[in-house]
Amino acid sequence: MALIVKKSPAKINLMLRIVGQRDNGYHELQSCFEILPWGDEMTFKTLSATQASVNISGFDEIASEDNLIYHAAELLKPYAQKICAIDIHVDKQIPSGAGLGGGSSNAATTLLTLNNIWQCHLDENTLLEMALRLGADVPFFVTGQSALVTGIGEHIEPMRFYRGYVLLLFPSVSIGTKDVFQHPELNRQQTPLSTPYLTDTDFWINDCFPVVLQAYPEVSKIFSVLSSDMLLRLSGTGSTLFALFNNKSEALKQQKIATAYCRTKLIEI
Repeated sequence: MALIVKKSPAKINLMLRIVGQRDNGYHELQSCFEILPWGDEMTFKTLSATQASVNISGFDEIASEDNLIYHAAELLKPYAQKICAIDIHVDKQIPSGAGLGGGSSNAATTLLTLNNIWQCHLDENTLLEMALRLGADVPFFVTGQSALVTGIGEHIEPMRFYRGYVLLLFPSVSIGTKDVFQHPELNRQQTPLSTPYLTDTDFWINDCFPVVLQAYPEVSKIFSVLSSDMLLRLSGTGSTLFALFNNKSEALKQQKIATAYCRTKLIEI
């Protein structure tokens, strides 16, 4: 038996533009993904067994067969050269439906870790193809670094967009990606940015933000109370609001104010 502990990081979308929609319904995106030095902790315990199987714990409301971790393992099973069962426990820190990529990150961490434990010997390109089958954000987490992500998540260009302090605000609501993308008032014809503008914070918009403010009063309330003190943005299609600061003391000041209304987390990136 062996224990392997991995960090499964969160992300924020500094920008999320929906620049089109394909005939199959998938949305074409242009997004600035910034990976965070914070997230879930995943523990992989190898067991003696005659088959490659996984047991998942740490989730109260998700059946194992509905978990992206399970689906990631299922994709790898046919390639396993070293057969053993795995217990996977997730210490969840990233809220569900928060727009921080928790489930996608868990899936990517599973692909990378089980590829080694089961000695699948799959290269990164093959893992990226598998990742895209699991979800649009999963390939980004396989690469493990901040990047410009386009297409339906398959085009990943590593780059850094911001250094400073990120204040995360967690409204008490979980938002499903599908619900946001199916909203009739979602802008699906945004203009993509050319490269020189990608790091210009004035152009960091999220096309999902107006829809979320309209449909989810828990998010709208916190935004209306705190947006006069700091510039609030939305991460992905979830409920997490965030603000960026160059000054730590100002970030701490705003965090103290925001804590009266919701759970918060301050991170330096």
